[in-house]
Amino acid sequence: MKTRILFIIYFLTISSLIGYAQELKITFRVVDDFGKLVAGASVKLFSYQATNLKLGDGFGEDVYKETTGITDTNGMVTLEVSSVHSDIKYGIAPYPGYYYNEPSDYQFTQSQNGKWQPWNPVVRLVFRPIVTPVPMYAQKVKTHIAKSAQKYGYDLVIGDWVSPTGKGQNADLFFELTGYANNVKDYDSTLTVSFANLLDGIQPFDPITGSAFRSPREAPQGGYQNKLKLRRVRKPGQWSPDWIDDTSGETNYFFRVRTVLDEYGKINSALYGKIYGGFKFFGASTNGSFLSIPAYYLNPESNSRNMEFDSRRNLIKPQRSQNQVNAP
Repeated sequence: MKTRILFIIYFLTISSLIGYAQELKITFRVVDDFGKLVAGASVKLFSYQATNLKLGDGFGEDVYKETTGITDTNGMVTLEVSSVHSDIKYGIAPYPGYYYNEPSDYQFTQSQNGKWQPWNPVVRLVFRPIVTPVPMYAQKVKTHIAKSAQKYGYDLVIGDWVSPTGKGQNADLFFELTGYANNVKDYDSTLTVSFANLLDGIQPFDPITGSAFRSPREAPQGGYQNKLKLRRVRKPGQWSPDWIDDTSGETNYFFRVRTVLDEYGKINSALYGKIYGGFKFFGASTNGSFLSIPAYYLNPESNSRNMEFDSRRNLIKPQRSQNQVNAP
């Protein structure tokens, strides 16, 4: 009897949390990053239906409904389903000649008369074609800065610190840690990223959301800064809103290195690249700090600003599995 009562309470509690399915209608407009409408794209929508209840560990199993539609000649497709929750997931099925699209979320604002609002919003989806992928030097960096207040050069072609710390020959980037890091609750450290040549530099960019190929197709010609400073601060007893962490989130960057100027101070040659996810470090402790770069890419062709990477032709070989880069 007691078990039955507990189950009824359990069921009623979950039912109150789940709610009831509401109708929704949504239209997707699929274009490529050149603004061209994409016909024949398979758009998938995943709507939450219920939870299969079960006693014990795991609490329950969510049930989602997959609904698929094909874009017409105007790149449009409209889907009508029901969903218990106000948020849905959507994406585009893989298609030859296009980059993979990662699932995205859409949040309806309210329910009215059994329908999620706004009713039939138009959502723009960018489906990026594969155009001119090129071989690059690309890898994930997971390494260690040995000492603070000392510059260390990193060779992006070799993928290592420059000699004598590593096997690198040309310092494309310099890293220097300053400040202190006593422990995980007491630190004030700055990572300075600098460059070897005049007009070398770095600048952030906004990613193209949804696509595995998230950078613009070309790095910009100008706008590079010769130095980047990232600070991380936490004091004992300090609340989290007062912490400083310039490495939080996933900032993306374009960079220019190995810049050679002509007699008039104009760029004669340079190499361009990009960084996904920014720079991560702990702090300037007595034992140094870890340093990681989620992924960097360097185009080896002089003056080429093409940022479309061919993952089948990575110029850094061999690579450990933990350093391999697959995203374009």
